[in-house]
Amino acid sequence: MQLLDDYINPFTILCQNYYERTVSFTPEKLIDYGNAYYYLTNTSYNYIARSVISQCDGIVNETYHSRFEHFGLTTKFCIDILEVSPPFENRGIMTIMFCDVMLAILNSDLSNHHIELKFINTSDVIRDGKIVNVYHNVIPSYELTTTHPTSSRISLEGERTKSNIKFYQDIYKIFPIATRAEDIAYYSSLRREKIMQLHNILTKVGVLQTQ
Repeated sequence: MQLLDDYINPFTILCQNYYERTVSFTPEKLIDYGNAYYYLTNTSYNYIARSVISQCDGIVNETYHSRFEHFGLTTKFCIDILEVSPPFENRGIMTIMFCDVMLAILNSDLSNHHIELKFINTSDVIRDGKIVNVYHNVIPSYELTTTHPTSSRISLEGERTKSNIKFYQDIYKIFPIATRAEDIAYYSSLRREKIMQLHNILTKVGVLQTQ
């Protein structure tokens, strides 16, 4: 499986485990190690973004009860951290990291399991005085509202108020076996799109040099 479009991919990605052992990124290492650090290749920047995930299995990490019991047994993951350093915010990097996480999980040895994902919306991006739903691409059925979605694949909890808007910030999403190919295709396409956009932006501002 190839996650990265190597010819335009601007990142060197390293995975780090609890004991601070660091290895090059692979989907398997992202799941095993849990931490991924994103560096801009051939620049002097320290890491510019980081993702942290955990498998909530009740053994190493505390589990949570399923919000989708009608699907039966699920394998549970949490996206604990998605952070991007200034001045690289709002460049699509968060979306790229989310896609990397999802593609790693969906293509893993757990591909014959229903995957249940927990993610907490801690974004504080404000535009024109209103909070922005920065996750509308990675979780298309998630809206900043207290109205519960009609989709049976998403469950929302944890009411929060920001910029006078009330919404649920705790997001639970199920990725059933039956939609595995569709979900992989979606996140692969979205990642490719955002990588191309980011490459063009970084080249334009001179962070990356064209060959």
